[in-house]
Amino acid sequence: MDDLKRAYELLGLPENASREEVEKAFDLLLRRSRSRRPNEQGDGESEESQYDLQLKAYKTIVEFEERSKIDEMSRERYGKWGKLAGNAEKVDDFFRLHKTKVIIGIIAVIALVVGITSFINHREEQKRLAALPPIDLSIMFVGNYMSDQNQGGDEGLEKAMTAQFPEWKRLKVILTYLPSQGEGVGTADLAYQQKAMAMVATEKPDVYILDENSFDWLGGGGVLEKLDSEANGVLKPLLGENSIKEGRAEEETEDHVYGIRVTDSPLAKQLPLAMQDMIITVRIGSDNKDKAIHLIERYLEPDNTAK
Repeated sequence: MDDLKRAYELLGLPENASREEVEKAFDLLLRRSRSRRPNEQGDGESEESQYDLQLKAYKTIVEFEERSKIDEMSRERYGKWGKLAGNAEKVDDFFRLHKTKVIIGIIAVIALVVGITSFINHREEQKRLAALPPIDLSIMFVGNYMSDQNQGGDEGLEKAMTAQFPEWKRLKVILTYLPSQGEGVGTADLAYQQKAMAMVATEKPDVYILDENSFDWLGGGGVLEKLDSEANGVLKPLLGENSIKEGRAEEETEDHVYGIRVTDSPLAKQLPLAMQDMIITVRIGSDNKDKAIHLIERYLEPDNTAK
């Protein structure tokens, strides 16, 4: 406060002078400083020192008034907190000064929690899968197929197929929807086609179950196993007039058997699956071809139902 009192004295003002009086005194100081001519300055160093002191005095008064206004605003803002006003102001200042750091810290904590949770869930899923019996046969449906959500969706379909083969402990079933090709293919249909292409490129099932459209799509791509010998051998007694589905790969000069249609099979009709066609094919290079052929046999057997 002594510095403030001294500042008013240097400007020739009383301590209770208004801001307007302070500004007038400072303007007068500036005019006097500018009006001095070099040959009228007299003791230049003394006058310059006096001017600097008065300038600092003006700054002291102005800064004091600005701080007073800020303090008054703070009192009004935090007055509702009563005795906790000081702590509330400190907290507010902290968040104002470190807002970005606080936000980054919160995001980092959330990311850490999500990461840990995901890791734990992944570990639990790995333990669950490790406890399951080995997969006897992996099957991918590709085509205009939809599992019945009222009966467990894709998981219900997998359980239903597994139940049809009591000699097997586990089937892995993946359902990839691929809409029928035709006029008026929309954006959603193109998205489904791209997804189907990605699934076929990344997944390596033992069996593809296809409809007419998806068979034409995959049949010439070199991913299906020829079934000529099986069609003329173990499967021949079970084949009907429309059971054989032939195709031709790009480098081939004649048709070969690549699929067996089982659309009318009693087992196919038992599945919780919306479908119009079902053609069983075998992926080329499958390690479980014998089991895949057994699957076809079971579906071809007349009047066969799950026990």
